[in-house]
Amino acid sequence: MTQMLSLLFILAIMGFAEIVSKLTKGKIPSALILALGYIVGFWTILPKDIVQNSGIATMYTICTFYCITNMATSIPVAEMKRQWKTILIACIGVIGICLTSFTIGMLLFGKELVLSTVSSFAGGSGALIVIQQAAEELNLPNVAVAALIAGTTQILIGYPLTGVVLRREAKRLGVQYKSGNLTAHTMAEDGDKFKFKPFVKLQKFSSPTVILLKLTAIAVVSIWIQNITGLNRLVACLILGFLASATGFLEADALGKAKANGICMTFMLAYLFGCFSAATPDVFFSLFFKILGLAVISTIGMFIMAFVASKVFKDITFDMCMGIILTCYHGFPVNVMLTEEAIDNVIEDKEERKVIASRMVPMMLVGGFTSVTFVSVLLASICAGMLAAM
Repeated sequence: MTQMLSLLFILAIMGFAEIVSKLTKGKIPSALILALGYIVGFWTILPKDIVQNSGIATMYTICTFYCITNMATSIPVAEMKRQWKTILIACIGVIGICLTSFTIGMLLFGKELVLSTVSSFAGGSGALIVIQQAAEELNLPNVAVAALIAGTTQILIGYPLTGVVLRREAKRLGVQYKSGNLTAHTMAEDGDKFKFKPFVKLQKFSSPTVILLKLTAIAVVSIWIQNITGLNRLVACLILGFLASATGFLEADALGKAKANGICMTFMLAYLFGCFSAATPDVFFSLFFKILGLAVISTIGMFIMAFVASKVFKDITFDMCMGIILTCYHGFPVNVMLTEEAIDNVIEDKEERKVIASRMVPMMLVGGFTSVTFVSVLLASICAGMLAAM
């Protein structure tokens, strides 16, 4: 199969997944259709080396550096500081996932499967990238397949459960609004709350080329850090991206401003889901039900920690705590989509919707940012080290 024909087949699968998701208003997630498209394709007509033939593999490393760094620029630092309770709740949720997975999960399903999947349950694409990289280096294709199945399986639990708890929270806030006890929340901006930005004047020279130059410089430094300290280069990218955003060196949503976000995410996801080429029917079905069991166990850990968090932070309900913790299962932009959908389903008045969204959306954004970026990527790097030591 030629390079362009290979690329055509891959983009056809990805495009079809997005069209189905939009037609069903997100009820059938694109990630699920994408996974099924790759799996069925590899079992029928797609050659196993289609991703390599397409040329996407050569772009994957560059795209992962850019996307991971960009994740760290998506939330204003001032809002992160104001949402410190949300950050702690998200971290507590990941601890709940780890406690149940590393005890009951390992007892029932073994160490390798838990290490392959737990960071996927705790986050999203960032964690998948780290585990996939480790699987390639260790020549463990089943580890990459397990991580991908986990990333798909959690959708089956995360989407409906998030909708339930957020609808209940929206109803509660609706009662407060009608009684006059609820006002709109305005997201804090770094310009107002975070003054130390020594490099912000450099942004006047920004162009797509200059932004990509800065992202590439961060990638190079992260590789140096890994070589010197042993810290995973993608974790280093996250830290450097956060510092670059905080000091004004990088703009918020740098990839978006460089008009490169779409192509980077497309190539990255195309390569990651291409790991399903190792998933023969026997491998897939032997792993799927075990991973589904692990997802249930992880969700129980989330429930326990959401209950604990609601008792510690008495001003945040169990439903909101559970919603924040469930961002582990989807992250941005699905967390915002599910929040707005839940509010729209139970609140009719437009102004009331705006006020309630101003309360719920920032918490879901910060919760997803915490778990899906920093915490899950750090957890994935730890799991990758443990897999290497086995």
